Amino acid sequence: MAPRIDGQVHWFSEHGLYDGLFLMRDEESGTFWDHMTGEAVYGPEVGRALEVGNLRQSTVAQTLREDGETLVALSERELRSDDDLKLDGLLARVRGRLSDFFSNTVEEEDSRRPTMDLGLGLWGGAEAIYYPYETVMGEGRALLDRYEGRQVLVYLDPTAKALAAYFTEAETFDWDEDVLRLDDGSYVEGGVLFGADGSRLEGRRPLQVFTRWYGFSLTFPGVPIYGGR
Repeated sequence: MAPRIDGQVHWFSEHGLYDGLFLMRDEESGTFWDHMTGEAVYGPEVGRALEVGNLRQSTVAQTLREDGETLVALSERELRSDDDLKLDGLLARVRGRLSDFFSNTVEEEDSRRPTMDLGLGLWGGAEAIYYPYETVMGEGRALLDRYEGRQVLVYLDPTAKALAAYFTEAETFDWDEDVLRLDDGSYVEGGVLFGADGSRLEGRRPLQVFTRWYGFSLTFPGVPIYGGR
């Protein structure tokens, strides 16, 4: 990737670990950057932050639904089946421990959730928040909450097999098979939010990441955990 700093293109690559997470280093200044928040953590650019956007778990079908002009590159690697991508199976495979390669860079973990717990983290405002996968599933695969003074919908995206979130004005929701219908007429289909007239609603996603607990809690120490209604 090649973001610009003061109008100049800088080239970034993975360069080491801190708190069990990869750091990015730009070749031009030698600065190390937090890959999630975009903040410079070591080097001459400390005190600055890159503008970051959402990097979500998605599928080709969902991406094309959001933007039909997207160019798609397909590799020669074997495609996984839907059964391989079922999150329940994924959870069973990742409930292990953090490898020494990562854990040796962590001074102290937040023990309120298991290290390898999966959930959705929101940030970008005055405060971050973490929604455990199991909690969202326990509330019917979706929930409505307040974040940064706005109503937010957190749900299991059946297309991408991951948790995701949208800001909304709705007060209730109901699943219609894999379509999530909201009481204001809007709906989420294929992981994309549409208005009551069928047009795609843009700019409704808070900064979010479907991630492991250890990484999010170390990036945002003391982060609140959604505990259910």
